[in-house]
Amino acid sequence: MLTGHSKQKKYFKHVIDNGSLSHAYLFSGPDMIGKKTFALELAGSILGTDLDHNPDFKFIAPKVGEGESKIYIEDVRDFKRFMSLKSYGGDKRLVIFDNAHFLTSEAANALLKILEEPPLGSVIILISSVPNMIPATILSRCEEVRFNELSSREVEIYLADKKLKEDDKEFLATLARGRIGLINNLIENEAITEARRVIDDLRKLFNAGIYEKMDYAKKVHERALRRDSPQGYYSQFVDYWLNWVSVHLRNSPKNEKIVKNLLSLHQIVSQPQYNHRLALENFLLNL
Repeated sequence: MLTGHSKQKKYFKHVIDNGSLSHAYLFSGPDMIGKKTFALELAGSILGTDLDHNPDFKFIAPKVGEGESKIYIEDVRDFKRFMSLKSYGGDKRLVIFDNAHFLTSEAANALLKILEEPPLGSVIILISSVPNMIPATILSRCEEVRFNELSSREVEIYLADKKLKEDDKEFLATLARGRIGLINNLIENEAITEARRVIDDLRKLFNAGIYEKMDYAKKVHERALRRDSPQGYYSQFVDYWLNWVSVHLRNSPKNEKIVKNLLSLHQIVSQPQYNHRLALENFLLNL
């Protein structure tokens, strides 16, 4: 069961009980706060069976494992064919578009045509942390449901029964800043030590010379290219930096500039079409 987001849970219980589900929703909010988990649990509530073997459910996202970074026109055509079929288990068919901001322009146009005349019984959920990258014409046809970070108390309760050292719990709570998905990822992947190392790297880089900074950017780039690197490696550690700076350097006169530059860096490394190494080098040179 997903932790937090009680307001959203209450809202959807009401619309399901009253049979007033909309045809299309946009789940917006920061990365790793439970939007996808909530959407999957909602789909299970609506369709009532195991989603992995449910012919009335479809999940669409960039096929990162196959080297793709976008949602293409072929994906939307497949979705259109899926929606044209009659429901197997009742009167609903549900599709989730995860990271919907990665729709290509052709895919977005094709999706818009479907949203303009949605099939009877369809429920379409778009998930995005950057909805401003989705065409306004699509956004206007979706009911937006905003998700926010969990409160400090909710995070504390969630971490209470985790078998972790107290200083690790405090570190996770500070680093994640209410994003339960990030906490889960770090625990499940046993990556707390790695996250601590990344933060320690930033502390050292404040006083490093140009050569050391360029060498660091080179090593990060080489790490990102490895097959065993996690998806979005650049944006992951930049996110760690941003959270740490926001909490620990709030009284520093340099903080505003650093946070601004980190936000710009995070936006760049979150999009595959940009040169991530060059962006990191520019940030470090201005650190």
